[in-house]
Order: sequence, then structure tokens, then C-alpha cells
Amino acid sequence: MPARLSSARVLSFVSFYSCSSTLPGNGTRAFSSCLHTCRNSSRTARHSSPLLSSFSRLGKQRAFHASAPHSAPKNPYEVLGVKKDASPAEIKKVYFSLARKYHPDTNPDKNAQEKFVEIQEAYDILKDEKKRAAYDQYGAASQQPGFDPDAFARGNPFSSGGFSGFQDFTGAFGAGMGGRGQADLFEQLFGAFSGGRGRTRGAGFAADMHGSDLEASIGVTFMEACKGTSKTINVTPVENCSTCSGTGLKAGAKRSTCTSCGGQGTRTFVIDGGFQMASTCQTCHGTGSTVPRGSQCGSCGGVGQVRVRKNVKVEIPAGVEDGMTIRVPNAGDAPVSGKGRPGDLLVRVNVASSKQFRRQGPNLHYEARIPLHTALLGGRVRVPTLDGDVDVRVPGGTQHGEEMVLKGRGAPSVYKDGKGDLFVTFTVQLPRSLTDRQRQILQQYADDVEGRTNEPRSTSSGKTATTPDTSENDELRQEETEELSRQDDAEREKRKAAA
Repeated sequence: MPARLSSARVLSFVSFYSCSSTLPGNGTRAFSSCLHTCRNSSRTARHSSPLLSSFSRLGKQRAFHASAPHSAPKNPYEVLGVKKDASPAEIKKVYFSLARKYHPDTNPDKNAQEKFVEIQEAYDILKDEKKRAAYDQYGAASQQPGFDPDAFARGNPFSSGGFSGFQDFTGAFGAGMGGRGQADLFEQLFGAFSGGRGRTRGAGFAADMHGSDLEASIGVTFMEACKGTSKTINVTPVENCSTCSGTGLKAGAKRSTCTSCGGQGTRTFVIDGGFQMASTCQTCHGTGSTVPRGSQCGSCGGVGQVRVRKNVKVEIPAGVEDGMTIRVPNAGDAPVSGKGRPGDLLVRVNVASSKQFRRQGPNLHYEARIPLHTALLGGRVRVPTLDGDVDVRVPGGTQHGEEMVLKGRGAPSVYKDGKGDLFVTFTVQLPRSLTDRQRQILQQYADDVEGRTNEPRSTSSGKTATTPDTSENDELRQEETEELSRQDDAEREKRKAAA
């Protein structure tokens, strides 16, 4: 980086930085607009800045890659000519067909070999479930060397490569102006691209780091989930060593300058077109210093951090559902650098099932069993709720499977105020055996329904009529009674044999 900069170049950087800080997104179109502003501001400069030149090349390419140039394969779906939802069998069939067609040994076309290689690369991606899923989610970037899909979600897709400290393009400039002075602004601009001269790297990069999240699970009863409770969970987060206060040094020892980054805390890499990118040093983790041999703390081995077993209180809100995750802030691991906030504790809640209720969100379902006479004549039944039992009136003529809704008797909702409803489903229970008197009463009921009684009954003309009690009807009733008795006896014998 030149020791002196003309005023025009300084204005160029300010214009570029202002655009990248205030525009709503980092799209290519907005980025190109910023470059245009930078070029207009720097027309009076005698010599073009190498950094601005790299920006210009970047704008012309209309793409940004944080890795070394790599020719990623073409869209594998287009190469094979299959749909994105094609099955593995369909992909395999198309692949063999195209491979036979374009194999260099059988196809004299001079472009056959190149086409055959494309087909092979496409099939290598689509035949592997993990590679295919990564391509569907991240596109051609998933095929770049060192790509890490887990790190991609954290804004660091190449954590296993040389850019493990890089988060995103605007991150190289910081979070924006934020009320900082112009001197600090230029330090951010020039330091991020020229290796960080003029400021302490450890303070800039390590301070922005935060610890990893911890994951745990906890079990609660059905009633605890509906009512809410508090639980204590045992975890082992990473914390700063209490012996050395996180320095990693034994008493009287001092840290030495990191030889990998020269004490800067970052390492600079040159990528496509001479563009420079700074990433956090993996040797010192952005601190700029390391613990010399023989100076390590005896408790942590020079790491400065240890895992500590501790109890954390977790508040379970009323209405929590099975599988939900509760976040406990700052209860996770401390950052590697020892600076910044700890991660969070993510607690998955496992709710036990209930013997009485079935839950769907905030709504509860209960099955109320009622005898035959209650279903026919009506009555009352005792129904449990989260707040105790209640009496529910059963209308006469209630059918099997009929449902009644008790408003506001369900579980609380974690998404909004109020409670759900309790749905009561009536199940009519039929008796397995009858006494002689019960059988006689039911027989009279059956005779009345089927018109075999000598009681007066109404006719269509409004007059009453009687059905003569003939010997034929007596014999029929006797046969039905005997048949029912035989069935009851057979049922009793089956139950005795089963016992």
C-alpha cells in the first residue's frame, strides 16, 4: 500500500465505503453502482490505485469468490437433461445412455471427449446424495475445494481452506460507520486489504468473535408442559481457565508474537485478479500472540480455557410443545479468543405423553365413556381438565363418537395469549351381559320398536290399534330369548377359558 494517498483516492474510498454501508443489500448491481461512484471521484488522480483496479475488475466480473479460481462443473441437471426432482434410477439410466453415446472410443466427434467429461462430472454430483443436496442448496459453490456446508450457514463456506476467518464481503470493512472517526474508517479500509498495518489486529477481529452454542435435551411431564415449570440441567461449557484467568500462561510468563501472522491476528491472501483478502489467523485465533513452550498453565495446558461442569436453570414456559427448543442466552461455550460473548444453550424439550389427553397444539382431546342408558336417556358425566374435573351434561340420544367442545379448557399457547379448547368425544359402552329383568325390559323395548306389542299404538288415521298377542308371537319371542341366553353362556365360557 502506498505511503501517501492523493485526496481524490481518499474520496474514492470514502464513496465506496459509504455506498457499501448504506445500501440495503450487497447485490452486484448496487456494488457496480458504488464502483462507478468511486471511478468518477478518482478521475483527477494521476495514477490509479491498485486496490481500485482490483475493485474495477471485480465489478466487471460481476461475481465474488472467496477462494482460488476453480472451474466448477456446469449445471449437472442440464448436462444430463434431467429434472431437478428426478429419481436416482432415472439419473443412472440417462447417464449410461449419454456415456455410451459420447464415449471417445465410439464417438469420432472431436468434442465427444469434452462432453463425456462433463457427463461424468455431472453424474458424480447427482449420484451422491450429499453432493446432490449440497448442490441443490448452494449451487456451484458446493463444488469448490474446501467447501464446508456447515460453515456456509455461519457465513464461512471455506472454513477448511485458507479463508476460515472470513465472514462476508462487508465484514472486511466492519459493521458500518457507526460514529467512528475518519482515521478509524481508513484503518478499516486499508487494514482489511493490506494486512492490517496501523492497528492492532487482535483487538479488531478477536473482539467480534463469540462462542459456540451448546445443545442439550430435557424431559418434562405432560402437565408440566401445559402449566409451565423450571428445570435444572447439567452442562459442561467451555470457560476461561480460573488458574491463569484465560491467558494460558503460568505465573510470571509472557506471551510471544505469533510467527504465522507476525502479531497482526490476520493473514492476507491474494486471490483472483490480485484481490487481497484478510482472514483470522488460525494459529493464534486472531489474538496476534501465542503461548511459548514451557510457559503453559498447568490447569489448561496453555489453552486458556477448560470445560466446567455446571448447573443451569431453564425456565419452561406454559404451553411448550414436544420438540420445541428453548434458548438460554450466554450459557454456551466461551469464544476461543477469550474475548466476546459466550454462545447460547439450546435446550430441546421432550414432553411425555398423557394417559388422559391427546394434544394438538393448544387443543386437548378427551374420550368420555358413557353407558348405553346415559346415551339414550341423557345424564351427566365427569370430565377431567387441566384445572380439575368438571361435570358435563350429556344430551339424551347422544350418538357414539359425537363430540362436545369445552371452550378455553385446553392448554396455553406459547405463540399468543389465551388457551385452546377441550374436545370431548363420547364413546357409548354396551353391556356384555344382562340380568333377567334387564333382558325383559330390553325385550319389551324391542317388541315396541318392531311392533310386536299388544299395547295401544297410533295409526295413520289417528285411531288406536292393538296387535293381538298370538301364540306365534309368543313362540318367536321365546326363541329369541333362548338364542340370546345361549350367546351369553357361550361368551361366559370364552372368558373363563381365556382367564
